[in-house]
Amino acid sequence: MQLLVIKLKASGIAPEYALLGKKQTSNRFTSSDWKHIRSLTRGRRVLALVPASDVVITSVNIPSKNKKQLLQAIPFSLEDSLADDIDNLHFAVKQDEASNHSQVAIINRSILEKYLNIFQENGITAHFILPETLGQFYRKDSWSLLFNSEQNDVNVRLSEFEGFVCDEPMLEMFLEKPFKSNQPKNIYANRDKLTLPEILQGLDFEAIDTNTIDYQSVLSALPLNLITNFSRQTNKSTINWSVWRPSFVLAGLLTVVWAGVFVWQNNSLQQQSKLLNQKIEQVYKSSFPNGRIVDASVQMKSALDKLKANSGRVVDSPLPLISDISPLLKEYKDVTLSEINYKENELTLTMQSPSLTRLETFKRDAAEKVKLKVDIKSSTTTSNKVEATLIITPLVNSTAKDYLPNNSMAGNT
Repeated sequence: MQLLVIKLKASGIAPEYALLGKKQTSNRFTSSDWKHIRSLTRGRRVLALVPASDVVITSVNIPSKNKKQLLQAIPFSLEDSLADDIDNLHFAVKQDEASNHSQVAIINRSILEKYLNIFQENGITAHFILPETLGQFYRKDSWSLLFNSEQNDVNVRLSEFEGFVCDEPMLEMFLEKPFKSNQPKNIYANRDKLTLPEILQGLDFEAIDTNTIDYQSVLSALPLNLITNFSRQTNKSTINWSVWRPSFVLAGLLTVVWAGVFVWQNNSLQQQSKLLNQKIEQVYKSSFPNGRIVDASVQMKSALDKLKANSGRVVDSPLPLISDISPLLKEYKDVTLSEINYKENELTLTMQSPSLTRLETFKRDAAEKVKLKVDIKSSTTTSNKVEATLIITPLVNSTAKDYLPNNSMAGNT
């Protein structure tokens, strides 16, 4: 198999490539532009090496030979050890057919999408994607270490499908556990043997070049291809709507309940309005037994004006107060009127309101809109309403103007 190996660098830095095959078993990376690299893809499979810091390589032991079940179980078995949400991650798996041991490479889905988009934008199809750790030199029973002096880190390859990247000062600590469990015979590194951690200095050593890639080494790691079983996201929605079905059902029920409450409140308000009109009509009928009712509140206002014009004394009647307060009561549809009484130029209303604040607003509007004074005589508060007794009287300036006969006004002047 002929391979075009492309090493992706940081954003803005030109990629590097190398050509490998059975006849060309090793090669050096060469920096180039995407146009030239695209011209080399014909007849070759493309292997992309991405920064090792973007990929986590680990292993699991799950007793399942079923690949589908294994892929479903692995994310949950590793969930507690991962910093990111498993829904944001992609898991590539190399299963050992002879045991329950599986190697796993983990990468953030959005990062993998970003790399695939780079190739797509440049007209190249990537057939394999590996962390650069698994692209470095490897032989059986050996380790390879590539030191990066610019970033002060080290890429370590322990086997065909095992490797990691760490800060250089932490290298010896990270090597202690694998060294005890599976001590290598040979060490390959791009540094002098004496600069290696002390536990490695007694092993056979061979120097390697950072910029050289080996065909046999990358070929052995291809089964842990990061794009295996990876499905790219599209513009179509990938939301699992079935998860939201209970919420939709609940929202539908709440809508039905709300509509029912609205209908009930509307009927209740209509009943309250009807009760108020009935009480006004009763007062009008008791005052004018022979009168024909068309609009009781308007008729009472008109009758009051006539009485004031023709009378030489104050008229002790509830009609003016009821006439003036009636339009305001109709505005406050959430306030229930249960009883009306009148005595000595004071109109007493027994009402139910959602809150004391609402009654205070009613009191303010009575003074500003209809020139009436409202005093809250008493109130009883329950969990969802306030029952109060309100005393309605004319404001001082309104009394002088609207409720005294003309000769009294002239005398006061």
